[in-house]
Parts: sequence; structure tokens; C-alpha cells
Amino acid sequence: MGFLKHIAAVAIMLLVPSSFCQAQNEDGIEYERSSMHVMMIKHLNQKFEDVVEDVFLHSPFPERFNDHNLGVKTVSFAEMADDQSKNIESFIKQVNLGQKMVAKWFNRDKRTGSFNMELIKQRGFYNATQRQANVARASIRGLALIEDAGENLISNTYLLVNDISYKSKGSGNWLLKTVGSMYTGNVSGMNDAMTAIGGFRVNVKSYLFRLKWNEDVAQTFYTKYYTEDGANDPDKVAGFKADSELFQMEYLGSTESISSETNFKAAKDPKAVLIKVCTQTIDMNIAQLQHQYADFRIKAPLLSVNPLKADIGLKEDVKDDSRFEVLERILEDSGKTSYQRVGIIRPVKGMVKDNRFMVTSEESANAALDATMFEKVSGDDFYPGMLIREIR
Repeated sequence: MGFLKHIAAVAIMLLVPSSFCQAQNEDGIEYERSSMHVMMIKHLNQKFEDVVEDVFLHSPFPERFNDHNLGVKTVSFAEMADDQSKNIESFIKQVNLGQKMVAKWFNRDKRTGSFNMELIKQRGFYNATQRQANVARASIRGLALIEDAGENLISNTYLLVNDISYKSKGSGNWLLKTVGSMYTGNVSGMNDAMTAIGGFRVNVKSYLFRLKWNEDVAQTFYTKYYTEDGANDPDKVAGFKADSELFQMEYLGSTESISSETNFKAAKDPKAVLIKVCTQTIDMNIAQLQHQYADFRIKAPLLSVNPLKADIGLKEDVKDDSRFEVLERILEDSGKTSYQRVGIIRPVKGMVKDNRFMVTSEESANAALDATMFEKVSGDDFYPGMLIREIR
């Protein structure tokens, strides 16, 4: 109970009326997002794999997720396979990656082994307007912070591992040989060489894992291993470091996408072209995985209600026939938060924003849209800051 009292005290200091003020744009709306660490598989036996790695490392992190970066971004396996899931599972177990996910959540101090709640507090703030703003007492809310963190934050922690390959017309790895010259200083005549390739595609297979976090795991962690900043409890510190079984990663599944054929066309920056196509292909996989796994689906805030708008689009694979539930965040008497469906909306035909990475209005007219426009299917009393989530 000492830990719970500590959390309650922290929450009391943090609960201010501004937490529930209305936000008018997405930059000002804070809401809980899934957290994710993104990696790639590096094929050591292939030439110019450093080029593939460099392109991946320069690709932007998916902005709809919290970056749960654990430091290492690439992994290699002695034996390759069409299905890399077993190799990845072995890697996860070998490095105790689930434990590292938890240590990141609680800001574990490597020097002392202590934890704190700063990251959870940061990611757990929500500024969306609430209809029921007369919330429960701060002390009750403080105790419920743990439940919120477990249900809405920590349990939605993912690992995405991408197996990336480039395919070009003609002799198999001509593309990588050509791009490889960028890294040896031989840039002369590169644009001509790129144009001569005649086209290339990026193939990405993405594997999705989720941190197993439930009440039993949380209780064990809080009672056996959690050590507050400044506390001196070597037994708990040693116990956490030695536990290789409690924190597990669950394999959800995989998906694979191949980019449309791309030509460099004497591009001024061939590397930027590769980053663009690689990023778009990974985004395509993320969107497919969101269709497959409901808990992995992103939420996005309504930016306005007249007209109804939200800043999602083709990158999230939004189509004219997509449907989204509109969610209101409710603070229950116990202090615990929940989400209640208050309506359903759908995109206005032809008004889905083309928000794919680096797509310009010259390439797609809908890239100029500021957001995707929606129309109501059911429900009422929507307001900016409510969250929407795809249901089909």
C-alpha cells in the first residue's frame, strides 16, 4: 500500500483543471497512444545491406505511436527463413526484451535500479474535453492511475520488426550496387545509372509482438521489484535483474507489402527516394496490422465538428467505405477512465486526405487537404477532442 499512497500523492499534485480543457487542434490534444519499438532484420550475407540499414535508420518513426526506443534498431540471425517469427522470438528471449520494455516504462535508473512514474505521467495525460468533468476525489483518481497505466498504456506496448529487401529489374541487386556508390564517394554519373535501372520495388514483411501486461504481472512487479527513486532495496533491484520469465512478448502476426514500381528519373536525391518508398511500405504494413488486430488500432482526435475532420488518411488505409466509432472518455466514480461509444462516422467520398510520407499535391490532389472530412452515420453531440477509432 505504500506504493499506492505514493502514486496517490503524485496524482493529487498533477490533477489540475487544465487537464480537462477543450483542445482546438491535434497539436494541443494529448491522448494515450500505443507505444512501439521498431527494428529491422539485417541480412549479413547480402551485399550492400549497410545501404538498406542506413535507409531504414533515416526513415521517420510512425508519428501515431509513442516511440518506445530501446536503443538497438537492427538484429541479425545466423539462419535466415521466409518466416522470421521464430528467430525473432529467440532474440526476444535471449535479450529479455519484455523486461527492457517495462524498464523503459518506469524510467529504470541503470545505476541504482530504482524506478519512477515520470514517463507514465507524461503519456497518461489527456486534454480532451470531458462531459463529466466533476471527477472523483484526487486520492481515488491517484489510486486509479495504476489501472489506467496498465489498461490504456503499458498493455498497448508493441515491437515491430521489419524484414526489408529491394528488387530491381535486370540483374538482382543492381539497385543496391548503384546506391552503394553513394557511400563510397563515387557519385559521378549516378543519376544516369539510376535511370538505367528501369524501376525498383521495396518488399517489407513486418512482424508484430505485444508486451504481456496484466493484473498478475503488474502486482508481481509492484510488490516484488518496484523501488522508488532514492530508496535502497538491493534485494528488489537484484530480483528484477534476475527475472527472465515474468515479462513476456506475445507474437500477434505478420503482414507483407510490396511497393508499387518506382523510377528514380534522375532524382537529385536518390537516398530520399529510397527513404520515401521504404517508409510508405512500412506504413502500409502498419495499416494492415491495424485492420487485423483491434487493440493495435490507433485513435485520432476530432479536430472539428462543423465540418467533422480528423487528421488521418491514406497512410492509415482509410477508404470511402471505412467506418469509425466516436469515443468519449469517461471518468468513473472509482476514478478509473473508460471509453464510451457515442456515435459512428464515415469519410465523405473523395475527401480522404493523402497523408502518405512525402506525397506532394503534384502527385495527389488530396495531399493538399488539411484533414479527412467525415459525415455522421449515427450519434450526436460530438465535440473537438473526442477520439475516433476504426471499426471496419
